[in-house]
Parts: sequence; C-alpha cells; structure tokens
Amino acid sequence: MCPPDPAPPPAPLSLRERLRHLGAAGPRPRGPAPVRERPVSSGDGLEVVQASFAPAHRHGRCVLGDALRSLCGADPSDLSGTVWLDTETTGLAGGTGTYAFLVGLAYVEEERLVTEQLLLRRLSGEAQLLTALAQRLGRARRLVTFNGRRFDWPILEARFVLARQSPAVLNVHTDLIHPARRLWHRVFGTHRLSALEAEVLGAPRRGDVPGWEIPMIYVEYLRSTDRAALDPIVDHNRSDLLALVLLHGEVARVLRAPQAAGVPLDWEGTGVLLGREGAHASSVECFERAAREALDPGDRWRVLRRLTRAHRAAGEPEAARARWEAEARGWPRPDRLRAHLLEEVAKIRTARGDLMGAVAAAEEALSIASVLGGGGVAPPGVSRLAERLRARLARLAERYR
Repeated sequence: MCPPDPAPPPAPLSLRERLRHLGAAGPRPRGPAPVRERPVSSGDGLEVVQASFAPAHRHGRCVLGDALRSLCGADPSDLSGTVWLDTETTGLAGGTGTYAFLVGLAYVEEERLVTEQLLLRRLSGEAQLLTALAQRLGRARRLVTFNGRRFDWPILEARFVLARQSPAVLNVHTDLIHPARRLWHRVFGTHRLSALEAEVLGAPRRGDVPGWEIPMIYVEYLRSTDRAALDPIVDHNRSDLLALVLLHGEVARVLRAPQAAGVPLDWEGTGVLLGREGAHASSVECFERAAREALDPGDRWRVLRRLTRAHRAAGEPEAARARWEAEARGWPRPDRLRAHLLEEVAKIRTARGDLMGAVAAAEEALSIASVLGGGGVAPPGVSRLAERLRARLARLAERYR
C-alpha cells in the first residue's frame, strides 16, 4: 500500500483572519487595565478615548505613583505642564504621505495619570484631530516622547503644514530614546521601547499587536469601517503611553542613584549622562565601574579617556594624572593600549618637569608603535600615534639643549 499523501501546508492567514486571532472580532487580551475608559465623540471623523490610572496602578515591577514621584518629587503638580505623546501612523518610514491616525497623550490630573487618544475614524477628519491636538499641546510646557524627535513629531509637523495649521510650539522636548540607549543598549542589545518595558519595567506584553502590522490593520479598517478592528491598536498605543511614563520615571530614578538602580546598567553610558547633568562625582564612580568591567583594550581606552575627563571636570586633575600612571603600570602588555597609556604618561611627566621620565615613556610607546606597524603599512591610528610620539621626543630633545 502506498502511504497517504501528506496534508497540504496551511494557507497563509489573511489580514482579517489575523485580526480575528488578535481578538478584534471578540474577546482579546487587553493592555494595562485603566480605572475607567470611555469614548468621547469629538466631531465627524474624530473619536477621543480617555482613561485614567490611579497612583497605585502597578505595571510589572513598577508602581505608577513611584514613577511620578521620581519625576516631580512630593508634589504631583510639578508635572502639570508635562505631556507624554506617542503616535500610530499609516507608515513606518515617515514622509508627507504618512498620516498619524492615532495620537496618544498622557498627562497628570489630580494625582492620576490620564490618557487621551485622538483616533482618526476617517481621513477627512484630520483637520479636527490636528486642531484638538494643538489645543492640548498649547497648554503643555514639556513634551516627552520615545524617538519622537526623529519620527512622531516630524510627521505631526508635516501634517500641520499640509493642513495649513500652525504646529504647536514646544518649550522643551525630551526624547527618552537617547538616555535609554546610553543606559541599556549595550546591556540588552536593543533599546526598543517594548524590550525595555519587558527588561527594565518587568512587564512583557502578551497578545499585543505587532507594530509592523498596525498600518495594514488601519488600511483594512478604512475599507471595512469595522471599528472593532482598531481596538488592538488603541490598546497597544495606551500600553506604549504607560510604558513611556514609567520608563521616564525609571530613567530619573536611576540617574539620581545609579548604584541602587536594581536593574542592569551600561555604566559607561550612565557616566556620560551624569556628566552632561553636571554630576561629575557620580560620573567618576560610574566610569570607574565601567573600567573594571572593560577587558577589551579598545573599550578600556575609551572608558579611561572618559574617566580622566570626568576627574578634571570634577576638579580633580591630580586624580586624572595618577590614573594614567597607574594604568601604565597595570597594563604591561606591549599593545596599542599600552602605547596610548604611555603617551599620556609622557604628557603628564612633561608638565611636571620630569623630562627624563617623559622621554622614557615616549620612547617605549614609540617602540611599541613601530612593532605594531611591522614591516608593511601601519594602520592609520598607529601611524598617527607614531608621528605624535616622534614630534614629542623632538620637542623634549630641544628642551634638553
């Protein structure tokens, strides 16, 4: 007997079937449960959905009230002019043909976090959405986004211009993608918001609509006008808003006391952020920790340069000089790192008037650079290092005369 023919492979799911699997046509896994959620009709083509979260609301390991206190201290009214914003669009590449069909806003009102989502039910209602958005942002002093400087806000600005409306004027725009990249990209290999929500906030999403499917779902909705198809997107956007607020609080908490962060950190990136805020003593501590973990010569050289600059910014030039001497003693391998360390030591000894010591350090560094260059063409960095060392030795020789 011949065995039966194998079953044919299943046909790929249509977008409508994928929506059904996501729950658009029935019960679905929800995003973070708000205390209350209510749609508010706001004109033809525009729907406004509002929800609020109590300070005790927990999202993963984080409590909303704790995050807000990290941002404002004991007085929640300090956040009265802050608005967090996240958009869902008809394309992921931007451009003038891309619509922002859902604009999510979050703000603090009477110690609660309120989310307000402006949903474009028909493209003809875009002018109403932009007017409503301008009114809400007009009351804000600070806008907070995640990659908003490169994506969300340029798209909104383009839509305002095309609609012959004036974009809202922002006093301060904080884009959290920059501190997030410094704090966590090298730790987790990514700084996407959803990844940080899982790793930093301890709140991985389950049953969430993938971001890359959102434009297709909205286009399908415009054909079918099935409002239920948009529910997963509204939930996704609300989850993004909550994650944005809580991550903002985590960034503030970590930078206030990095040694007590309780989550993995990129110590070099943390030191960079603290240095930009003028917290140079804390920046030195972070770079010291990064140096202890930096085993690769290239990484160690980069961290040491940051560390010694932080020492000087903190008013500790002698600590910076002592660090270069200690590193040269502790890194005996005749590699490129040692050559760079000896060059710094030669500078220090020259400044102190120890010309013999400076010559010894520069000559050893030049010897290493010559060996690294070999008999062929030396790498550009090694060639430039050798040129600097020869010039330094020539100047030292002049001073000996």
